[in-house]
This record gives sequence, structure tokens and C-alpha cells, in this order.
Amino acid sequence: MYRTHARVTTPLGRRVLGQLCKHFAHKIPVEHEDARGRAAFPDGECRLRADDDGLDLTCEATSETDLRRIEGIVAGHLERFLWRTPVQVIWERGA
Repeated sequence: MYRTHARVTTPLGRRVLGQLCKHFAHKIPVEHEDARGRAAFPDGECRLRADDDGLDLTCEATSETDLRRIEGIVAGHLERFLWRTPVQVIWERGA
């Protein structure tokens, strides 16, 4: 299993977590409870955790290619939802 992690600093972590989960739920299975979420992609998953200072993203996939795809999907949506306060998602492998 391939794994990556990113920490996004934003005071809007909880709100954005809810937006991401609600949006992803239109196409894939999602679990969302308060400050935690999980999006089950066909070849992997992304777990999200929000706090007062930001959002932690941990993604896992069965291949490097699938992991890069999930990273791109999650980061792209996150950057669109936070367009007023631009963020940069920097992934760390194996975290």
C-alpha cells in the first residue's frame, strides 16, 4: 500500500472538510462525522481530520499511479473550495 500525507493550514478546516465530504459523496462512498471524514476511492482512500488550525489529509492507494490520482483529485477540490484564501497542498510520501 502506498501512503501520503499533507497538512493544510487554514482556519476553515472543519468547514472545508464538510464541503469535501459532501461533494465526494455524490460519486463515491464517504463517511463524515464532525471533524473527521473518509472518502473511499475505487483504488484507495483519503482520510481527513480537521482542527482549529487546519486540515490533515492522509491518502492510501494500491499503486503509485492511483495515489497520485487521488492526491490530484483531493488537492484540486481543496484548492477550489479555498479559492479566497489560496493554499498549497504539499504531499509527503510514506507519512
